[in-house]
Amino acid sequence: MQASPSEVAVIGCGVLGLTSALLAQRAGARVTIYASEQLPLTTSARATGEWTPDSRIALADAAAPGFAAVWEEMARTAFKAHRNYLGLPGTPVEWIDQYSVTDDTPPSSSSSSGGSAPSGPAFAEYGKSIADLVPKWRRVPAGATPFKGASVARNELMIFNIADYGHTLLNDFFIAGGQFRQAEFHAPSQIAALGKRVVINCTGYGARALWKDETLTPVRGQIARLIPQPDVRYGLTYRQVIAVPRRDGIVVQSFEGGEMKGYGDTNETPDRAEAERAVKTLAELFSPAR
Repeated sequence: MQASPSEVAVIGCGVLGLTSALLAQRAGARVTIYASEQLPLTTSARATGEWTPDSRIALADAAAPGFAAVWEEMARTAFKAHRNYLGLPGTPVEWIDQYSVTDDTPPSSSSSSGGSAPSGPAFAEYGKSIADLVPKWRRVPAGATPFKGASVARNELMIFNIADYGHTLLNDFFIAGGQFRQAEFHAPSQIAALGKRVVINCTGYGARALWKDETLTPVRGQIARLIPQPDVRYGLTYRQVIAVPRRDGIVVQSFEGGEMKGYGDTNETPDRAEAERAVKTLAELFSPAR
C-alpha cells in the first residue's frame, strides 16, 4: 500500500467484492464499490453456503507449480478469518452437524434433462493438507439417529448464512467509511473511464461476459430453498441430494446423474421439476415406512 494510491475501486458487491473492499480498508485505503446490485441479488447469494475450500478449486493437470502451497495458506487464512464471525448477532457463520446417509437404493443414472450428466475434467484435491482444521467423518452406530435401515456417517461443517453474512460485511464496510455506487459495466473501457488508478476486479461469474472470457466455466447446478425451520440445525447428504440448514431457508441441491452435473451449463433458468425431485428424495428418507 505504500506505493499505491489512497483510493481504491472494487468492481462487484458479492462476497468476493465485499471481502476485498474490507481488506483494502484495513490496509488504509478509501474504497468505493461499483456494482449493479448489492449482495442479496448477486450470484453469491445462490451458493449453498458450505465452507468447502477445495471444492473444484483447480484442474488437476493445470495447477501452476507451487499452487498447492499457496492454496493451503489461503485456506488457513480464510478459516481463521471466518472464525471471527462465529457467535455474532444474526449467526453469519456457524458450525453444524452433517450426516451422510447411504442405503441399498442405486443412484439414478440420468440427469433432469433425461440424458447423461456432462463429463468434465478432474479437479485437484487439497483437502488433506488442512485435515487438522476440520473434523473427520465418523460412523454413527445403528439406532443412534432417526435414519432407519441405513449406514450413517457424521462430521461437523462450517457454513455461511449468506443473507446475514452479507449484511455483516456490508455494515462493516459502511462503518469504515466505504462508499457504494450503482453502476453496470458491459466493457472494460467503462471501468477505465472511472479514472481510478487501482481497481480490484471482483465480478465473479459476471467476468465471463464482461471480459469475454469463455474459459470461466460454470461447475454447479441449481439450488432450491425451503422455508426456514429453526429446529433443523443439521446438514444431510442422501442419494445425490444435499441439504444445508441456512437461517434464511433450507438449501437443497441435487447431483442426480453424477458429481459433474451442471459443469459447463450456462442456463440459469430454474428447473422446478428438478427441485421437486430433490425434495421428494429427502422426504422418502423421513417417510413412516422407513
